[in-house]
Amino acid sequence: MRGLTDQEFRGYFDQILDLDWTSFDLWAVGGIVSDWETYDIDCIILGPHYENRLCYLMNEMKKMGPWQPYWTCHPKPFVGNDVHRTKILASIPDNIHKYKLHHMWLKLPTYKQSVRKTKGILNGAPVQLIQNGSQVYF
Repeated sequence: MRGLTDQEFRGYFDQILDLDWTSFDLWAVGGIVSDWETYDIDCIILGPHYENRLCYLMNEMKKMGPWQPYWTCHPKPFVGNDVHRTKILASIPDNIHKYKLHHMWLKLPTYKQSVRKTKGILNGAPVQLIQNGSQVYF
């Protein structure tokens, strides 16, 4: 895939619109907004810490395509270039191949982002796809 206008991305996005996004926002980040070829869709879910709903959303997204979602309660992870750490929830397979939510600390920028930056390869700006359950992109 290359960008948010790629037909393959549109197909994956159309599928997740059937999920209940009430009270949540969805932001695309990473390669899909950076104009380079990518094989996954990095995204951030913002909203309340409703663990059961978040687990459901993230697991369903992963069934519908190459989504790589994580949740946080504030937009700090993708605002600015300062080094910082933030607590996130990520959907990670456990030892019996079911996805569970795991709390973890994420240091930003990541090592991969730092290496790319030294080579002049910068991430594109985050793009909001869903706001409080409603589609805002396309």
